[in-house]
Amino acid sequence: MGQPKMHNRQTSRWPVAIFSGLLSMMIIGVVFGYYHITPFGNHNLLISDMGGQYLSFFTAYRHAILAHSFQAYSFSQSIGGNALPNIAYYLLSPFNLLILFFPAAHLPTALSLLIIVKIGAIGISMTWFLQTHFNTRHWSTAIFGTAFSCCGFVALNYFTVMWLDALIWLPLVIMGLDRLIATGHGGQFFGWFWLSIVTNYYLGYMTGLFVGYYFIYQLFETKPAGECIWQTIRTQSTLIWHFILTTLLCGLSTMFLLIPTGLGMLTTAKTAVKPSSYLPVLQVSWKMLSQFGIGAANFTTRLAHAPTVFTSTLVLLLAGCFFVHPQLSRAHKWHGFGLLLALFLSMAIRTLDTIWHMFQTPAGFPYRNAFFFSFALILIACEAWQAGPRQVTPVWKWGLPIGLMVALILGWWGQRGTHHPLATSTLLLSLAAVILTASCLFLTAKRWQVLGLTGITALELGLNSKLMMAHSPFGNQTKYVAAYRIEDRQMRSVSDPDGQLYRVESRNTLINQAYNASSHYRNYNDPLLFNFHDISYYSSTFANQTRLMLKSLGLFSKNARRVSSEGLNPVTDLLLAIKYDVQPNAVGQATINSRSQNGLGFAVPNAFTQVKLRQNSALINQERILQSLQPSATAYFGQAVRLADHVSYDATAPTFPYRHTIKLRVTRTGYLYYNDTLGQSKFTTMRVNGHLVPTKFNANGDIVLRSLGYFDKGSLVTLTVKRTSASLGTHVHLASLDQAKFNSIKHRLRASRFVPTYHVAGLHTIVSGPVTATRQQRWCYIAIPADQGWAATVNGTKVRTRTVIGGMLAVPIHAGHNHIRLIYHVPGLKLGTLISLLSGLSFLSWTIWNRADYVTSLIKDGRLKRPHC
Repeated sequence: MGQPKMHNRQTSRWPVAIFSGLLSMMIIGVVFGYYHITPFGNHNLLISDMGGQYLSFFTAYRHAILAHSFQAYSFSQSIGGNALPNIAYYLLSPFNLLILFFPAAHLPTALSLLIIVKIGAIGISMTWFLQTHFNTRHWSTAIFGTAFSCCGFVALNYFTVMWLDALIWLPLVIMGLDRLIATGHGGQFFGWFWLSIVTNYYLGYMTGLFVGYYFIYQLFETKPAGECIWQTIRTQSTLIWHFILTTLLCGLSTMFLLIPTGLGMLTTAKTAVKPSSYLPVLQVSWKMLSQFGIGAANFTTRLAHAPTVFTSTLVLLLAGCFFVHPQLSRAHKWHGFGLLLALFLSMAIRTLDTIWHMFQTPAGFPYRNAFFFSFALILIACEAWQAGPRQVTPVWKWGLPIGLMVALILGWWGQRGTHHPLATSTLLLSLAAVILTASCLFLTAKRWQVLGLTGITALELGLNSKLMMAHSPFGNQTKYVAAYRIEDRQMRSVSDPDGQLYRVESRNTLINQAYNASSHYRNYNDPLLFNFHDISYYSSTFANQTRLMLKSLGLFSKNARRVSSEGLNPVTDLLLAIKYDVQPNAVGQATINSRSQNGLGFAVPNAFTQVKLRQNSALINQERILQSLQPSATAYFGQAVRLADHVSYDATAPTFPYRHTIKLRVTRTGYLYYNDTLGQSKFTTMRVNGHLVPTKFNANGDIVLRSLGYFDKGSLVTLTVKRTSASLGTHVHLASLDQAKFNSIKHRLRASRFVPTYHVAGLHTIVSGPVTATRQQRWCYIAIPADQGWAATVNGTKVRTRTVIGGMLAVPIHAGHNHIRLIYHVPGLKLGTLISLLSGLSFLSWTIWNRADYVTSLIKDGRLKRPHC
């Protein structure tokens, strides 16, 4: 079963696997060098989520380890949140320790090297698996390991660095499963599968589904000819039981991570169910055929594309040889076809695709399970190589390449007329690859065949990676290093000195210059990047209750994964403990202005705890809150008088055709606000008295509290705004905050302000501090989200907390002096750890018992003699 079996040219497994790893690293390194990506140039990977999320998470991770302050609760995740889901999804790979050897300013370089190292590790693990699976040590196996490490999924999603681990562990998981099937020993399978789940539970879940597919495939493989599959299930019941129990105990042993992570993810918007995601409709077409050639996707199509199943022309031709090879049995071919078909349908049928993606339709980056299809394709291709592709009949030696070329042309034709058609030059490269590969595979002398195929495949994989990186808006590493160092130094002055807990509003402008202009970096995760506390945050693990509460107070939330500080005003400064406003400067020192000095909270009356927020109605909600703190016969927000509204229509503007010129008279001295509760306004062109209203985010057509400026009572204001509607209606609120009345509230609350410190003790975050209250002030409002993990004591007595104003924390207090102590316990961590320990011990005990039973059976059969004493 090998092609060709030249034992004198075989070697030990490690050199072949390492060669594949080095070849993979060389391919991606050359492509990085072509694009001058650090460390091979001045470009860096500040693109997409790498620049908007991962870099910040890794920087915070590095700081936590080096500062010995690894926190399970982070106050840099917006106004605070459980950090474990974020850690579990992005940061648990052992390869990530590489970043500890780099200064924070040079982490983009570290991440580039991390990608290269991980791709090399994929090549090593895949080659090692193939050698073990096919019992070969031939150098040619390295070609297939390299094909997997640089497959289309990797070439397009390489910067989604946490996904690469799944491809490293997958071959090792299947190698362990092969051993379980062959010997009944599941330790290797248990260990690698456990590591796959822990390092990235999302793709680890998908690996679990693939394991099930592969095991069923192997059951059919072991079925004797003519035997019913149900009979095979009965005869293989012991093996099936071992597989199920090992898989189950492995999954349960990761509950120390999965239960707290799952509970954390249940607080996100991902729990929403879309019935349309489960419709059994076909979501791929014959355009997908283009994915079998090089360069079928690139950065601009990363959010919407066909399954990235490219693995090299060699693999495709050999996969074709597998199905027409005379030495391979008909049943074996059907089993291989069944495995590929099942994996294809898992992407093609929307119902199955949704199930594979943890019952949620991906928000961009579709078909995240495509590499499993590539893995299976490489597996059968390698078997065809071992069987000898030259043994196929001459008609197939011509038919397979011609058929592949026709498929590529059809795929190219199908892309015509779309937003991103496939270039003709790219098609020609794919066709040339087919001709060269087929010639080398079927016509070249054996002594040059492996060398020629290695060169062609490596070149093809490199070209595919190069084309898929096309149009990437790379950042500038030199600018990033310089800007990061300045900004990091300046932000340290407001980064919770002496353990104080408060928040700042950072008007960042420095590191943005390191990003490509088309990247639109919005500084969502700068609090994690520079270790301070703000409002902004962007992550798939964002608690939705917190986000909706902030949105109802006027802050801008573009989607379910992010919130910004755009929309802050003096009321939310008070409620969210915004102590300073910081403007980093490229030269000199940062400009720091005072905002709210009322601490992280303050004593409040019962009325405050009864306030209910109206969705998206910031001014109404803020008025209710202020009235609960200090009732007033007159409103804190005085409605501006609309004197006139002149509306003109612009037929060339498809979204916001109605231009409103509104004359207003201000009824309070203070800041004037505009709140469109239906999201029908265009903010980027909004003008007040002819001057453009500055905006940090493009919130057009969305909801955000917009400040129009500070005006005295009686001032006349002209507002110009474009809208989707010809009428302002009752959903547009224009009102001024009475600054004097609001100042009286702040002054009154300052006597009872809560100014805590915080520290970390093991996995617990502890917040504590004093507060003094009057008889009417029965609660202490604390500007921390009301996560179920918080436990509170007042003067040493345990108390029950309450959720107030839609998602914040309140602690019951009494008149006089109170010392509040909050301790955060990660929900589900204790239960998960207990289940993990019991499951791990159960598997260990079961394994020892099985081995003892196996030895006893050998002694009874006479195959093993008892040792003499």
